[in-house]
Amino acid sequence: MKRLCVATFASLLLLGTTLAQANPRGAAHVESMFRTIDTNRDGVITIAESDVAIEAEFRRHDLDKDGLWSYAEVRKQQLDAGASQLPPDLQAKVIAGVFAGYDVDGDRRITLANYRQVQTAFLLQADFDKDGQVTLREARQLHGVDAP
Repeated sequence: MKRLCVATFASLLLLGTTLAQANPRGAAHVESMFRTIDTNRDGVITIAESDVAIEAEFRRHDLDKDGLWSYAEVRKQQLDAGASQLPPDLQAKVIAGVFAGYDVDGDRRITLANYRQVQTAFLLQADFDKDGQVTLREARQLHGVDAP
């Protein structure tokens, strides 16, 4: 996979797994995600940069373009992102967990606002120095990946 999608990045967090634990090439995935979102290449991800990536990712996986993610859309996204490699019972748990994690208001639908809320909270978890932005070092620290 050339770039790690934002949804997959957050999905691993929702499952209580770090990217480094989920994939032996975790450092490369963290760097790829970081570089995708750091569009101005200044070495930090801001909320504004994150918002652009969040919206693009949401729209990419809104297959029927209705402004909502259905359970079927989340299922497809997760299977395409690697959940298909899991046993069926674990696949079902992963997909249900991801859907529930994004359905923050429990209305059985995921809006862009729901997705943005979860993703922004995820970004802020990596902001260890609380300066409102995330460096590659902080992203690596969140995922337990040693910096080079």
